[in-house]
Amino acid sequence: MKVSTVIEAGSVESFYMSGWSDNELEMQVSGGTVKVNLPENVIKNLHKRLGEKLTDLAEKRLQEAKEAVEEENE
Repeated sequence: MKVSTVIEAGSVESFYMSGWSDNELEMQVSGGTVKVNLPENVIKNLHKRLGEKLTDLAEKRLQEAKEAVEEENE
């Protein structure tokens, strides 16, 4: 039997990742702090996924801006 724990900490308000520590990521959430240690492969995957997410958001914002300009020109 597998036993696991899920912690719902709410939205992350800020984060800190020291360049000097052992890959510790500290996230400030409502009501406290969550600290996790990330192995290098997880950091690389996180970097990749964040890049993809930011690209998607930028493309969405660009499309919204183009549509807004088109509506103004009508």
